[in-house]
Amino acid sequence: MKCMAIAVLTNLIGIVGTGGSGPVSGQAPAGVPPESAHPVRVMSFNIRYGTANDGENHWNERKTFLVDTILAFDPDLLGTQETLAAQRDFLVKHLAGYEVFGAGRDDGKDGGEMAALFFRKARFEKIDGGHLWLSDTPEKVGSKGWDAALPRIATWVKLKDRTATDALPVFFLNTHFDHRGTRARLESARLIRKAIDDLGKDCRVIITGDFNSGEGSDPYQALFGDLDSKPSKLVDTFRVRQPKRSKDEGTFSEFKASAVTGARIDWIACSRDWDIRLAGIDRTERAGRTPSDHFPVTAVLRATVPHQQPQLRVLTYNIHHGEGTDQLLDLHRLAKVIRAADADIVALQEVDDRTKRSVKIDQTAVLEQLTGLNGTFGKAIDHQGGGYGQAVLSRFPLGKPTVHPLPGQAERERRIALEVPLTIDGQELRFVSTHLDHQLATERDKQVAKLNELFANTDEPTILAGDLNDTPDSKALATLSTKWKLATATPSLMTFPSGKPTQQLDYVLYRPSQMFRVLDARVLNEPLASDHRPVLVLLEWPLK
Repeated sequence: MKCMAIAVLTNLIGIVGTGGSGPVSGQAPAGVPPESAHPVRVMSFNIRYGTANDGENHWNERKTFLVDTILAFDPDLLGTQETLAAQRDFLVKHLAGYEVFGAGRDDGKDGGEMAALFFRKARFEKIDGGHLWLSDTPEKVGSKGWDAALPRIATWVKLKDRTATDALPVFFLNTHFDHRGTRARLESARLIRKAIDDLGKDCRVIITGDFNSGEGSDPYQALFGDLDSKPSKLVDTFRVRQPKRSKDEGTFSEFKASAVTGARIDWIACSRDWDIRLAGIDRTERAGRTPSDHFPVTAVLRATVPHQQPQLRVLTYNIHHGEGTDQLLDLHRLAKVIRAADADIVALQEVDDRTKRSVKIDQTAVLEQLTGLNGTFGKAIDHQGGGYGQAVLSRFPLGKPTVHPLPGQAERERRIALEVPLTIDGQELRFVSTHLDHQLATERDKQVAKLNELFANTDEPTILAGDLNDTPDSKALATLSTKWKLATATPSLMTFPSGKPTQQLDYVLYRPSQMFRVLDARVLNEPLASDHRPVLVLLEWPLK
């Protein structure tokens, strides 16, 4: 995730975070098993105990900032460490819709720090829960283990997913290893690995925590390495999604946004039956300061489906420079729509880059921060002291973008195609976002002819997505259909105007046709965030 003062930027433009009517309507795409329908957003956050003598970084000075950071990510599951009872109560009050479960490590009630768990009540129902003290006597309240300086605790719950009633329960455990005891950290990792086998049997597993240990350490190996020649049930979500190690992966900030080096001591682990959609370190800061002395770490997980072929989720969305039909400029709302769609690749049209009307904000960078996706912007025209054009967001690293000018009259708004190369699991793919002329059919006809010339004379797999400003029975769509396969050929995919759509203007196309199969295409039920509704397409690719 990008390091930027996101909360400050978004407050400047009046973002209120209203959610619209819900972009996925609680239903799985056709042909997709129900438990794969909704991703799980996970955050782990050492919030620094509230009675620490931290001066300008004292809890009372940063607690609102910390809540803002949590709400910006919008987790379904949140594990907090160093949480005192008063801090727990503050979070419960300000995190509407969450249930909390935790116990003080000193007395099993409210005494001492907690490894508190928060889960979204609308999503999950608690069916069991408990606490383990990290010691030889894990059931003994307040027990201190091995060479630990302090009592340490792990708190767990077993959750039923209300959106996927046939899915396996989720075993969610949160912990905080000792900061001094070398042996204590190793034995704690072993204890948790055993607890997963015992308490988490027949569950999908998610672990969050501050492990006070870096990657490759003995506790790390005890959790993720082989044991008796058997692989661990757990994987490190961050390393799966970010396979190349770098020097800027530190998670202990000491309240300084620049402190990105050092060990990655905060982890999110999961069992191997999750698809790790995203994983990162949240570098949110304000004026160089962070909301805690640790950076929060995040992951987005989706339950895997046995024997499912590789799939690609493609979203196209004309975002109307972030302004909704209520005339509010609200990037949080747009980000919520994009996140809920859980897209692999997103084509965005009508994107501002530091324009006056958008309070000089780089909208692509803000949406990167709010969604956790990689992004790139392609400028079509200069506008209000900045740029206006299109953007692409992606779960995958983006190659070098190319902005292709499309034909048009000099006095009319310039139109472009933004091309971005991607490598997905070793497969090369070109992704193209475009936005055609909104008034003259003759201009659109020239523009689609250019698109065919640019991209339709190769066997390289290519996806074209965008606002084509024309209907399925138009000459422009007929011209494209001679070279491309229309993924959005399903009847009644009306996208404009968003309140009560009467026209289909937004499309996803692909070529060559034999390399893809359309599993589902749908318009998402979002009437408020923009004047267009987004379109989500589920493709099977590459075909075997």
